[in-house]
Amino acid sequence: MSDLHLTHPPFDKLTASERTYLKQHSKIIYLDNLQTLPADCYGDFFIIIKGQIHQFHGEEFIASLHVDDWFDTQPRDGQTFSFITQQQSLLYRINGKILAEITHNNSTLKNLLFADLSARLSQHQARLANSESQQLLYKPISTLTNSHIKTAHFIHDTATLYDATTAMLQHDAKHILVKSQARLSDKERDKLIAQGVDKQSIPEFIERIGMFTQTDVCTAISQKADFISTPVKKFTNFNLRSILAQQDVSEALLMMLQNRVHRLPVMNASGEIIGVLGQTELLSYLTNHSNLITARIEQAQTLDDVAQAVELIGIFIRQQQQNGIKTHIISRMVQSLNSQVFSKTWQLIVPSLVFHNTCLLVMGSEGRGEQILRTDQDNALIIRNGFKDENLADYAKKFNDTLANMGYPYCDGGIMICNERWRKTLTAFEKQINEWFSSGQSEHMIWVATLVDAHVVCGDERLFQSLQKHWQIALNSHASANFLNRFAKPILQFGDTGSWWHKFTGGKDNDIDLKKAGIFPIVHGVKALSLEHTVEVTNTKARLQQLAEKKVLAENTAQNLAEALDFFMAKRLEVALNTADKSARKVNPSTLSALEKDLMKECLAIVKDFKSFITHHYRLDIF
Repeated sequence: MSDLHLTHPPFDKLTASERTYLKQHSKIIYLDNLQTLPADCYGDFFIIIKGQIHQFHGEEFIASLHVDDWFDTQPRDGQTFSFITQQQSLLYRINGKILAEITHNNSTLKNLLFADLSARLSQHQARLANSESQQLLYKPISTLTNSHIKTAHFIHDTATLYDATTAMLQHDAKHILVKSQARLSDKERDKLIAQGVDKQSIPEFIERIGMFTQTDVCTAISQKADFISTPVKKFTNFNLRSILAQQDVSEALLMMLQNRVHRLPVMNASGEIIGVLGQTELLSYLTNHSNLITARIEQAQTLDDVAQAVELIGIFIRQQQQNGIKTHIISRMVQSLNSQVFSKTWQLIVPSLVFHNTCLLVMGSEGRGEQILRTDQDNALIIRNGFKDENLADYAKKFNDTLANMGYPYCDGGIMICNERWRKTLTAFEKQINEWFSSGQSEHMIWVATLVDAHVVCGDERLFQSLQKHWQIALNSHASANFLNRFAKPILQFGDTGSWWHKFTGGKDNDIDLKKAGIFPIVHGVKALSLEHTVEVTNTKARLQQLAEKKVLAENTAQNLAEALDFFMAKRLEVALNTADKSARKVNPSTLSALEKDLMKECLAIVKDFKSFITHHYRLDIF
């Protein structure tokens, strides 16, 4: 018997001896049209050679399976399935016990076939990374060489500037870590008590770690500090960002971009600093040029200069996608770069007085950090109460027109600052929000959903914080009026998720709309739960994490929803990069590999279960 079907992915992960052993316990079987899979076949694994099979859970249609698709007849999550042919079919039948024996020792194949969605997607992504450099992207920081993580060197805060610079020269480093003893604040003490720490065991002083860099040396020189007598503490930054050793290197890069820092202390599980990761080494490691884009934006003197930097972002996205960086990481990087573009554009258009008396927001997918390419503009402007400038409307129109010329399309719904509805004083915005919450109109629900994704781009952030507090109060006051039920209702607007299974029939007109079928239901359902449970972050992945921490969702449910969302976004990015239509979001299952089709089905199943949960939670079936 040919072992052709045991060489295709994911069976290409079998060793030669494993493949031979599995072949010895496999055979081809024939089933007639409309024949149910025989009872003695359950427990085995099947690959379709010819024909078509429908999978059912009870009487509910689950999926349509075609040539090269596979299916496992073992119960999963306590659920059993039945399989009925739709035409005469040939199946490659693999002994389930032998396959289980092999996958027990072959973790890669086991993850691709039987693990939960998170593990399967991670293994699939790693498999796609063909080169050694790409495979490294899936390893945590702790596996990198010393050339990427520099040894941590420390001095005490009593050391002088001379001692600090001497130490940097001795270690051939551009920085030195500074240890300092500081009295525990009342706020920090209360936080520890709230976490269950015994009052008697809380120390009066704690150790803080800061960083003194070459830039700080220049600052000290410019201020004519006496290097012999001045303590290094005076020029040390103690407000450090750090990263855990088990996090992805791409997450480290994202943190550097968002916080505009060049070095991150690397912490182990015990909270100890085990080294320092520098941006120069990291950028070299990831071979990306986001730092060059940031520099171009910061140095821009004209709007044309900004437009040139924007063109580099598209190149950056394609590079990261080709390098195998996870889509949600690319999206957050692009959010950071776009925020810098929007901020610089607004700064070049308006006088300084306008800039500092307003707060510019982006919303929708841009606000959540989940946009991939240049999406429709969704922006708003909060104006300080009492501040007036007769040219504000002109500035707003020029801002939206400029972004459109740069390739950021106008919003069809007019959610832009050139629209007076989205350009108001703080008090006027608050009044408008009250009307939205009380009316219950579907259009107002859309506007609320857009606003709660807001992310500050530039200006006075306190204006946004005040507005955010106001809508939280408004939500609480309207909670009894079924506001959340009305808010969650749109999750059902694209029909039953089960209907998407019929797209797997192999026809030419069976494209799956990735946004309608997968992205929107997850994003909107999570948004509703976040409003209900006062989750203030905007990114869906971060919202899921907090919902899991609050026990609103089970941890594995939150993780699988996050991975499913990333899978849909990755496929959407792939589609957009392979067509002239950058807003493209549909994929035909017939163009997917057998493994990707299986992952797509599992992701759709997760969305279906989540929609059922949201429907039951908010009683959308009777509301």
